[in-house]
Amino acid sequence: MWTLGREPLRPFVDTHQLEQGVATMFEHLDPQLGAYFALMRGEGLLDLENRKNKAPGGYCTEFLIAKRPFIFMNAVGLHEDVQTLLHEGGHAFHVFESAHWPYIQQLQVGMEFNEVASTAMELLAAPYLPRDRGGFYSQAEAARARIEHLEGMLLFWPYMAVVDAFQHWVYENHDAASDPSNCDAQWAELCQRFMPGVDWEDLEEVMKTGWQRKQHIPQTPFYYVEYGLAALGAVQVWRNALRDEAGAVAAYRRALSLGGTLPLPQLYAAAGARFAFDETTLAEAVEVIQETIAALQMA
Repeated sequence: MWTLGREPLRPFVDTHQLEQGVATMFEHLDPQLGAYFALMRGEGLLDLENRKNKAPGGYCTEFLIAKRPFIFMNAVGLHEDVQTLLHEGGHAFHVFESAHWPYIQQLQVGMEFNEVASTAMELLAAPYLPRDRGGFYSQAEAARARIEHLEGMLLFWPYMAVVDAFQHWVYENHDAASDPSNCDAQWAELCQRFMPGVDWEDLEEVMKTGWQRKQHIPQTPFYYVEYGLAALGAVQVWRNALRDEAGAVAAYRRALSLGGTLPLPQLYAAAGARFAFDETTLAEAVEVIQETIAALQMA
């Protein structure tokens, strides 16, 4: 992703190396998070390697009786696999931290915050990608990986807006949306509105049919803006870590430990963030991302 014609980063040869590298990153970030991941390794709660006849995808699920998470993915030796394991690791830590609650209702957390747990972990762990800090890469390779990740976050918010606006249009204009050609036209209009400047020359058909390739639209209606909200929350948690990593991680863990016992704004506040999607919050998030990208490019 975002390789710009370069060979992809290849951080590991086998999943043992992937596990060990991510385990070391978590240990350096926070000893308790490292202990959680070590427990998962010891109890066989990771199924990471790609193999024949294995189902596709990646996710973290929870075994409610055992109070344990389980991570499933299909690693093939690319940086995206590291990113996926960090992301799913955040979900796993959410399971560990909230496991003390006795009732299932107390474990039901809105996706707007569930994805803060995972997306924030990608950002919090990123400084430990270099080999001399426990990770996989030279300093230059780690900077490249982080820049590509942060650029992806910047590009995601406009695309998220396209998906969310399209879904609203579909459900408010049922008759028109029943005609695929109208959906094509609406998607194209929204792409031009929220993603101006993208050159789709000779790829117009690919652009306007993009709604057909976003599975959330038919499978989980109105589930997509949550990712945008969570990304804003995650960037705020990470921004706090740039000033005080130990304090930000402690707040992150406290927020995860609350499970679903508080409303979303209070869960965000516990993590050191605001539950908001306004111009000010978005501008602050974009600024810290751009500043970090600039610093990494100079490193």
